[in-house]
Amino acid sequence: MILQTSKGKSQFAPLAFSSWHVTRRQMLRVKLYSLLLSFVTFFLPSLSLYALSEEGYKKLHVFTTTLHYIEENYVEETDEKELLEGAIRGMMSTLDPHSVYMAPEIYRELKVDTRGRFDGIGIEVAIRDGMLTVVAPIKGSPAEQKGMKAGDRILKIDVEATKNLPFMEAVRKMRGKRGSTVALTLERPDTKERYDVSLVRQLINVPSVKAELLEDRFGYFNISSFQQGTAKKLHKFIEQYSKKKPLEGIILDLRRNPGGLLEEGVAVSDLFLKQGVIVTTESRGVEIDRREAKNDGDEPVTPLIVLIDAGSASASEIVAGALQDHKRAVLLGMQSFGKGSVQTVVDLDDGSGLKLTVARYFTPNRKPIQAHGITPDIIVPAKITESEKKRAQVREKDLSGHLKGEGEDVLTAEQPATDYQKHMAIHHLKSWGLFQDTGSK
Repeated sequence: MILQTSKGKSQFAPLAFSSWHVTRRQMLRVKLYSLLLSFVTFFLPSLSLYALSEEGYKKLHVFTTTLHYIEENYVEETDEKELLEGAIRGMMSTLDPHSVYMAPEIYRELKVDTRGRFDGIGIEVAIRDGMLTVVAPIKGSPAEQKGMKAGDRILKIDVEATKNLPFMEAVRKMRGKRGSTVALTLERPDTKERYDVSLVRQLINVPSVKAELLEDRFGYFNISSFQQGTAKKLHKFIEQYSKKKPLEGIILDLRRNPGGLLEEGVAVSDLFLKQGVIVTTESRGVEIDRREAKNDGDEPVTPLIVLIDAGSASASEIVAGALQDHKRAVLLGMQSFGKGSVQTVVDLDDGSGLKLTVARYFTPNRKPIQAHGITPDIIVPAKITESEKKRAQVREKDLSGHLKGEGEDVLTAEQPATDYQKHMAIHHLKSWGLFQDTGSK
C-alpha cells in the first residue's frame, strides 16, 4: 500500500501486528484448520491419525499471513468468504478437472437426484485439454435437436468465456428456469468451425431404457444413462421380448450415454455374465474395490452386440469393457470417451460440497479406461462413408427387373440407413446367426 508522507515522498506503510491483529490471525488460522479438517474427516477414521507435515504448517502460516495482508491492505474492501472459497477453488484446480469445490448456493442447485429429471439443455460436460467439452447430448434434448455432438467445445455461455470459469459454475449457468434461453458459442475440434446456438431450457426427463423388437427376432435396447432401476427395466424388457420365442440377438446401445450410477452399470453387466470380475477400482496403486458377476441362472445366451461411440463414458465404458474382456459381446462403433475415474461427493459443514476424484476404474483384464477409452472390436463410423457408398452403388438388387430376394437389407447410396451403426449391428447379428446355423449342421 502506497502512502503520501508529509514531505510528499512515497513510502511503504508499515504493517505492524498489534495484539488485535495477532488475535485475528489466530482466529483465521483456526477457521482454516477447521476447513481443512472437514475434508480430512471423510477419508480418515480418526482425526488423531492426521497431522500436517512441518512444511505444511509453514505453508499454512504463509497462507494466513497472506490472507491477513489482503484483508487489511487491499485497495478495496474484501469479502472474507469469497477469499477463502477462492483459495479452496485454487487448491482444487491443482488436481484433475473432475475434482471441484461447490459453494453452498451452487451445490444446492446441483443436488439433482438420479431419477433423471431436471431443467436444462440436456448435455453432459467435462473438462478435456483445459476446455469445457460436451461428453454427450441427451437424446431428444434441446442440445441434440440443435445438432450438438460429443467432443464439441463450449467456448462461451451467454457471451461469457468458459476458459477461466469454474466447472460447476459453467454447469449452473447452462441450467436454469424452464422456458428461459441460453446462448452457447461452440467449436467443433475436427473442423475448427465455430458456431452459435440458442437453446430453450426444458424439463429433461430421461427415460433410462428404450426397447424395440426388430424384425420380430432381435431385441434392441437403448440405455441413455444409468439411473436407479436401469438394470431392472432392461431385464424386464428382455423377458418381455423373449416370451413368445427366444431372441436371436440383442443390441445394447450405449452411444451418447455419459454414465451414471456405478451400481447400475455393474448390474447391467451382471445380466449377461455368469461369473468373473466386472470392474476393479484402484487408488494410489492399491485395489480398493472389486465387483464380480453372480450366476443367477437366467442370463441370456443369445448373441450380443454393444454399440459405443465418443459419447459413451464412465459406467457405459465399464459395461462395454466387462462384456468385451469376457468375450460375451462384440463391440461395434467408435472409440469411447475415456472417463475412468471415480468421484465421490462430500457434504461440508457449511452446506458446500466437494467432488473429489478418489480412484480409477480398470476392466477385468486390467485395461485402464481413464484417458484411453474402450476400443470397439468392429470400427464403424456414425455415417456411411464414401467408400461404402461406392461399394454399394451397383448390386444385383439395383438392376432393373432383378428377382426379388427375401430380407433385402444391403445399403445403397440412394437408400442410406438412418442409423448406420445400428444397421450394421443388425447385419452382423444376421451373419452371426448364419454361421451358428452352419456350424450346427
